[in-house]
Amino acid sequence: MFVIYFLYQGIIIPVIIAALCGAAAATVFFVVKNKKNGSDKLSKKQTLVQGIRNNVDDFSGMFESVNSVAEGKNKKQTAVFAAWNEKVQASEEDNGYKALFQKQFGSYESWGKGKKKLKVKKANKIYKKKAKKLLKLFKKAGIIRAEDIYEIGSETTAEKYNYIGAESIEADANYDVLAPYWSCGDKIVDKGVIR
Repeated sequence: MFVIYFLYQGIIIPVIIAALCGAAAATVFFVVKNKKNGSDKLSKKQTLVQGIRNNVDDFSGMFESVNSVAEGKNKKQTAVFAAWNEKVQASEEDNGYKALFQKQFGSYESWGKGKKKLKVKKANKIYKKKAKKLLKLFKKAGIIRAEDIYEIGSETTAEKYNYIGAESIEADANYDVLAPYWSCGDKIVDKGVIR
């Protein structure tokens, strides 16, 4: 009986419409807010990717060392990140990536330090994690690590690899790849090593 009274008075329909409008407004607000937050993160990552790609020549010969830190095979982690930070800050083109790189990878000297002393295991984990993050940025920038474990000598082998041996690289000879090369498009940005 009470509901029928409100229906006749014409109050319930405006209340329902107002509630639906409020729900729709709240939904739009949260969707727009979430998209804005996501695009800010994406644009920061894209800025880093673009900065590394634009200055790829400045980092020639430095990519494999980051990979070795990510794999836990390089004990000179601090030196690797110091070199990267130095090169990034010295690079010519800056689309804002220098400040972002500094923010994400610049505090490398304090990674793993506790209040009184360095916690080596913790530091190693942080270095590996940061190196893996940097490798993902390389990949997004189109900087790719070759996966070859053998190389057959050809006219382009010397462009891609340094040869450990007394002789020069011979065509059609088989070589073991000790360290793969890194490329960005058709350009070799970090020569590999063969034997």
